[in-house]
Amino acid sequence: MITVKLQGGMGNQLFQYAMAKAMASAKNTSFELDLEFLLDRTPNKGLEFVFRDYDLDLFNVNPLFSPKNAEQKFEEKGWLAQVFSGFKKQIVYREPFFHYDAKVFQQTGDVYLDGYWQSFRYFTAIEDELRKDFSFKKSVEDTSLSLFEKIKSTDSICINVRRADFVNNNYHGTCDMNYFNQAIDYVTTRVANPHLFVFSDDPEWCKVNFKSILPIDIIGHEHKGYKFGNYLQLMSTCKHFIIPNSTFGWWAVWLSNTKGNIVVAPQKWFADTTINTTDLIPEHWIRFDN
Repeated sequence: MITVKLQGGMGNQLFQYAMAKAMASAKNTSFELDLEFLLDRTPNKGLEFVFRDYDLDLFNVNPLFSPKNAEQKFEEKGWLAQVFSGFKKQIVYREPFFHYDAKVFQQTGDVYLDGYWQSFRYFTAIEDELRKDFSFKKSVEDTSLSLFEKIKSTDSICINVRRADFVNNNYHGTCDMNYFNQAIDYVTTRVANPHLFVFSDDPEWCKVNFKSILPIDIIGHEHKGYKFGNYLQLMSTCKHFIIPNSTFGWWAVWLSNTKGNIVVAPQKWFADTTINTTDLIPEHWIRFDN
């Protein structure tokens, strides 16, 4: 049995689920999700800590949950698929660094995975299975259908601007307008009829800072839907992407599964440039300083 600790927002949870399923597939065993840390609301976890919810119920996953989680905790929210009885002795394997770690697949027996596992290299072998798991349960909401059709019918460029929880975050940092302007120039000169779709948690800032003679729609949280599932679905419908240092934007690109698309990502994923992110960003993505 492979157990993975869920932590962080939707993008992080998608990476963690993908890693657990990939390792379970390689070991010909099953896997389960441990939500204890994710749903722990103990205060004083740090000034920059943001409490998150379980977000994978947006997708067509049917996970098992760790017995460490009380049954009643999930039944009332409809998250419980199955719970194993009893506790198992497991090897706890903590992610030693940010880039791809081949040694994790050498572990034997029951393994507990503690980390973020942010590399597509972990789950390349099961990509087709994951695309089924990560299909959306719900269609785009009725109030977003006109926007959805506009995205589908144009040379749509998704620009994801994340500010709210990153502006004062010394660990991640934000992408400045110099980054976005470079990226826009790069993408729009390679697309026949570009249409910009700016998805942001700070639409007023975007209205002031994004000046373009090109068609542009600035999209706020009025289109977020349940747990931002509608937002992610709209983003992933775009044909080309300019993303910030955010796993939410990363997964919008992956879920789009568009061949030959243009993707721009920031050079610095973290404020600490010594963190190796080479296994997070695919080789064909373009990177600009941010």
